[in-house]
Amino acid sequence: MRFLAVFFTLLTLSTVPSSASWDVVMHEGRRFVPLDNVASFYKMNMDVAGGEGFRLSASGRSIEGRGGGRDIRINGVKYVLCFPMVNRGGKTLISAMDVTKIIEPVLRPQKIKNATAVRTVVLDPGHGGHDGGARGKLGMEKEAALDVAVRAKKLLEAKGFQVRMTRSTDVFIPLEKRSEFANRLGNAVFVSIHFNKSKSGGGTGIETYCLAPRGVPSMDEENLSYSDYKMHPGHARDPENVALATAVHASMVRRINLPDRGIKRSRFHVIRATAIPSILVEGGFMNHPQDSRMIAAGQYRQQMAEAIAAGIELFRGAVSGIPQKSSPSAVASAADPTKVPELAKGTIGADTDASSAIEAAARALAN
Repeated sequence: MRFLAVFFTLLTLSTVPSSASWDVVMHEGRRFVPLDNVASFYKMNMDVAGGEGFRLSASGRSIEGRGGGRDIRINGVKYVLCFPMVNRGGKTLISAMDVTKIIEPVLRPQKIKNATAVRTVVLDPGHGGHDGGARGKLGMEKEAALDVAVRAKKLLEAKGFQVRMTRSTDVFIPLEKRSEFANRLGNAVFVSIHFNKSKSGGGTGIETYCLAPRGVPSMDEENLSYSDYKMHPGHARDPENVALATAVHASMVRRINLPDRGIKRSRFHVIRATAIPSILVEGGFMNHPQDSRMIAAGQYRQQMAEAIAAGIELFRGAVSGIPQKSSPSAVASAADPTKVPELAKGTIGADTDASSAIEAAARALAN
């Protein structure tokens, strides 16, 4: 299995971001910045490969992608960007939203403002009762999801977490009840556990979802709709959401021998209506020949449970700025005085394009 090293990076004095200026460029009504600005701010070297490929790198850190694309890899982990990158004037531009909503919380989770200590984990096994979820020849999603959750609960409790489950038996729980349950808890994170199904049966791999920021289309959608501009409870946790997704997804990629489909954005009810940091994981495809055989095996479900537990523990240490003693694979340092990237008047990280531009677009779509 491919080893993906260092997801939350140890930031030493040699890698403290500089006070570099940002060359903000407007494109289709959105703010973009050149990648060399990103490299300068985070003190990374920038190499341009053939075919518009690029790589930003420093000790233990890397950002790779291709100009004009929507996928990047940060420390080997795949992310689907909020907006496609743009090639202009011989430079590759990345949206300011992606700098503040993905790159910054991934590289410096300890800088997330108002992040709370994590003491409780809410595990949400998808579906249940009359709702079986995805079905395959070797089982149903609701059964596999519950089994993974039960296994993860034991592992997390052994690490000192309090664990609450939205369901612990084969019962149907409405989506809104799951979010309401989670919102009654403080100092907590929410992980919804699911498995996929494709129409052709050819879909394979694991993926993790966190809430799409306000003004960002969901998943593979290219065009924005009025609903994309609505504010949801989960938006207050945008930086923590992507940091939690990174920790858990990276842990899954390291332990599970299935393709990495990436960290994506969506507006699933259980992550948009949940006011604590929340993600939804998809642990493979129930109707894919290889995936389904793996999911049906207890060993695989144990590996997935271990990945979830390890990722949550990693997230807890990362946002608190306390390196994890148990694993050198992902650590963070609190010794970084630099503020978050400021790409416009005010702090763009607060809600990058969700100010006057978002309000204007929302009004236009409503009319």
